[in-house]
Amino acid sequence: MSDRIEAIREAERKSHTEIYSTAKLFEKGSWLAKPVKTVMDLLPMLREKNPVTILDLGCGVGRNCIPLAKELSENNCKTDAVDILEFAIEELTVNSKNHGVHESVNPIVSSIDDFSIEPDKYNLIIAVSALEHVSSEEVFRKKLHEINDGLKQGGIVCLIANSEVTETDKSVNSRVDPQFEVNIKAEEMISLLNGAFENAELLKVSVSEQNYDIPRENFISALSTKVVTFVAQKVK
Repeated sequence: MSDRIEAIREAERKSHTEIYSTAKLFEKGSWLAKPVKTVMDLLPMLREKNPVTILDLGCGVGRNCIPLAKELSENNCKTDAVDILEFAIEELTVNSKNHGVHESVNPIVSSIDDFSIEPDKYNLIIAVSALEHVSSEEVFRKKLHEINDGLKQGGIVCLIANSEVTETDKSVNSRVDPQFEVNIKAEEMISLLNGAFENAELLKVSVSEQNYDIPRENFISALSTKVVTFVAQKVK
């Protein structure tokens, strides 16, 4: 692994640990207050399945997998929840117990790079602000195809990823290297997604510009990104 990737991942560990330490799951006013609407909008399709198997890549402290497990409790929902950050998985374990879904959520400490997705296993695979943190564009491409293979017939993929990211150190108003391992154009990302899931029915494809502040090790970064949302159902 290159020095750049190691530096980014170490910085991400520090920033996300700080974020998760100060923002509690489902706390009003927090960015963790609610699950992602695009993910939860898939519930009617998932309720048709029993059992339901889910893979949450970059699960964090359970923002999406815990509400899914609660809503699909009558569908024998089982979720593999993967995150590289040990602190996040520790918090996920506590949160899943607190919300009564610990038997449905399988917490796994692993990078997305290293986690091997079993073929034909999942009804839903989600990755929210996660795939852009694999180690290279080559791995990004390979992981997309691995996700496609991991879906059952009729399975759904829901990917939300940052593209065209810029970061500015607010203290000196100077651009800094974005702390994203994969940082490509939105159009290129959509092209890669379409190619990897060419046998899927597209349910949603969108790009939205977002700007927000995020803590880095020694400064606050003003981050600008084009967020790509891609949802598709495997039909072949």
